[in-house]
Amino acid sequence: MQSMNLELTLIMPELIIASAICLLILVNSFLTSEKRYTGLIIGSITMAACALISMVFLIETTNSSIFNNHYRIDPLSTGLKFTTYLISLFIFIATKTNKENTKSELVLLELFAILGVSILASSNNLLTLYLGLETLTLSMYGLVASKRSSEIATESAMKFFILGAIASAIFLYGVSFIYGLHGTLFFDQFNNETINSSIEMQLALAFIICGIAFKFGAVPFHSWVPDTYQGASTSSALFISTIPKLGAFALIYRLLYEAFIANVEFWSLLILLLGLLSLILGNIIAIAQDNLRRILGYSAVGHIGFILIGLSIGSIDGAIAALAYLVIYILMTATAFMSIEVISTEKRAVVTLTDIKDLNSTHPWISLILLFSMFSMIGIPPFIGFYAKWIILSELINSDMLVIALIGIIVSVIAAYYYLRIVWYMYFEKNELPIMKGSPNIFQKTSISLMGLSILLLGLYPSPIINFCRSIIPPFLLID
Repeated sequence: MQSMNLELTLIMPELIIASAICLLILVNSFLTSEKRYTGLIIGSITMAACALISMVFLIETTNSSIFNNHYRIDPLSTGLKFTTYLISLFIFIATKTNKENTKSELVLLELFAILGVSILASSNNLLTLYLGLETLTLSMYGLVASKRSSEIATESAMKFFILGAIASAIFLYGVSFIYGLHGTLFFDQFNNETINSSIEMQLALAFIICGIAFKFGAVPFHSWVPDTYQGASTSSALFISTIPKLGAFALIYRLLYEAFIANVEFWSLLILLLGLLSLILGNIIAIAQDNLRRILGYSAVGHIGFILIGLSIGSIDGAIAALAYLVIYILMTATAFMSIEVISTEKRAVVTLTDIKDLNSTHPWISLILLFSMFSMIGIPPFIGFYAKWIILSELINSDMLVIALIGIIVSVIAAYYYLRIVWYMYFEKNELPIMKGSPNIFQKTSISLMGLSILLLGLYPSPIINFCRSIIPPFLLID
C-alpha cells in the first residue's frame, strides 16, 4: 500500500492533467460554445500546479523506477516535464479566447498532447514509449484539423495523418525487430553485444530513426511541418511548433543515448546526415517563401538540423548543447507565434509577409518583440540565439568536426536573409491598409513581454539555461 502511494505521488503531474481533461469535458458539456472560456483558465491552473510539483521533484532530485520498471522518474524526465508545463502555461495565457478556439476543444487536445509528452519523458519501456508517442501524435492531428472552416487546414491535417501513420508503422516495425532480437522491451536489458553488433539491429535502428525524424520534422520527413504551420490556426501552430519538440527530444534521448548507446557509431552517422540535410535544405527553401508561417516552418526544419547535429556528436556535452539549443529554440519560436497571435484579428489574419507591412506604426512593442525573436534566430548577439549556435558549434569543434561547424556557420549567414526580410517588412515597407489593432488582454501582453525580454536578458546571462540542462542530463560513460 505504501509503495502504491509513493508511485501515485510520483506521477502527480500526470494525474492532475488527466483530472483536468475529465473536468474540461464535463464543463464543456454544460456550457454553451460562446461561453467556453473556462478551458484556458483550467489549462493555466493545471500547468501552474504541474510546474510547481515538477520543480519540487527537481529540487529533491527524485530518481525512481515505478510500475514494475515501466515508468521512470529521474532528473531528465522531471526537467523535461517542468519545461513543458512552464512553456504550456505561457502558451495558454497567450492563446486568444475566440469562437474558433472554443468550438474546437483546443485546450482539451493540448492537454492530451502534454500528457503524451509527460509519458514520453518518463518511459522506461518501448511499449510505454509508444503509448506516449501516439497520445502526443493523435492530439496533434486534431489540433491541425481544429480550424474546421479552412480547406487548407483540412488538407494539412489529412497529409499529416497519412504521413504520421506511415511513420508510426515504420517505427513499430523497428520495435518489432528489437523485440524479436532481444526478447524484451525494457531499455536497460538491451545489452547483448553480439545482438547489438548485428546487421538486423542496425536495420531496426534505421527504422526507428526514420520514425524519430518524422516526429522532429527533419528532412526528408519534413513536408508536414510547413503545411501544418500554414493550415492550423495560430493558436494551434503556436503549440505544435514548441511542445512536441520536447517529446521528440525525450524519444531520441531515451532510445539512442540510453538504450542503444552501444551502437553510437552507427546511429550518430544517420543523425548527422539527417541534421545536415535539415539544416541546409530547410534554410534554403525558406528563402523562397512569402507566407510568414511557411517561413517559420522551414526555419523550424533548419533549427532541428542544428539540434540533430548536436546529438550526432554522441557525447554528454553534445546532448547538453542540443537540449539547450532546443529550449532556446522553443523560447524564440513561441515568442514569434505569440506575436502573430496577438496582432491577428477575427477579421484579418496575419498570414503573408505583406500582412506585417509597417507593423511598427500600429504595434511598436510587438514589432520590437518580434525583432528580438528574428535577431535571436539569426544568432546576433546579445540575444540568446547567438549562445544557442555558439554552444553547438563549439562542441563540434571540440569533437574535431570542423567541416560540419563551417557548414553550420555558412548556412546561418544564408538564413539571415529571410529573417531580416521579416524585419524589413515590419519597419520599412509602407502599408496602404494599416493593420487593425487587436484587443489583447493584460495576461497576453504580460506573457509575450516576458518571453520577448527573456530572449534579451538570457542572452546577456545564459548560465541558467546551460546549468539547468547540465543538471537534468545524467552523466554516464559513453562508448567511443
